[in-house]
Amino acid sequence: MTRLTNPIRWTSLALTGAAIGLGTATIAETGDGVGADTTLWLAQAEGGEGGEGGEGGEGGVAPAANADAAYLAALGFVEGHLTSGLRLYADGNVDLAETHMKHPGDEIYTDLAPALEERGKDGFEAELGALADTVLSNGSVEDAQAAFTALIDATTEAAAIDPSPRVQFDALVQMTRTAAAEYAIGVIDGEIANLHEYQDAWGFLEVAKGRATALAASGDPAVAAAAQTVLAALAETEGAFDGIVPEGTVPGGADYLHGAAARIELAALSLP
Repeated sequence: MTRLTNPIRWTSLALTGAAIGLGTATIAETGDGVGADTTLWLAQAEGGEGGEGGEGGEGGVAPAANADAAYLAALGFVEGHLTSGLRLYADGNVDLAETHMKHPGDEIYTDLAPALEERGKDGFEAELGALADTVLSNGSVEDAQAAFTALIDATTEAAAIDPSPRVQFDALVQMTRTAAAEYAIGVIDGEIANLHEYQDAWGFLEVAKGRATALAASGDPAVAAAAQTVLAALAETEGAFDGIVPEGTVPGGADYLHGAAARIELAALSLP
């Protein structure tokens, strides 16, 4: 399946130390946990687990690093939703695409806006709206792709905060865990219980693969090796999916994604 993201753009970003990572969100038992809990996890990360300026961040990561991971996570969630939406739209699944196109602007962007401002970054509300409007008005796939590319350009610029390798890889761990939690809501005993959540998991992992591919091109041997481990772990998650709109049962389960997250976490521990 052709990926709709642009790996060249992200490779360039990673080589300058500014590739997007994806952070953590608490997933609710029902509904879309990413949108519902964005405010909570952004607020927690900005203050840090050990208090502002303290040392008590998760896994030994300082609160400032956790805040950057949460910020990058929000950008990644936006991209993941829209990656799924664009794939669905290109495949002719217009109604399914619309839910993914509307969600980032409706629920994620509002909570992300203060973090953008704190980092001196321009917002991308206009780009989000243009993409959603194109899909909601049944525009051409080419126009939707162009609007998507403009949105990615904007999130790329917003992500240019020079995160350390450890922040980027820790964020990938949390992204994979989030995808696993979404998948567990979406698939129960091999049956699709919530198609939207299943598609969220697919989109988040597609974005993670793009980020890991970019990091694998790093001139730092340790970063490149760790990224190869991430790519191998993410490749194993493909066994849990049967396309973006599966027919009948799906072949795997959330354990595929949880296992990948554990492997990525081990790789992250090797980095400063």
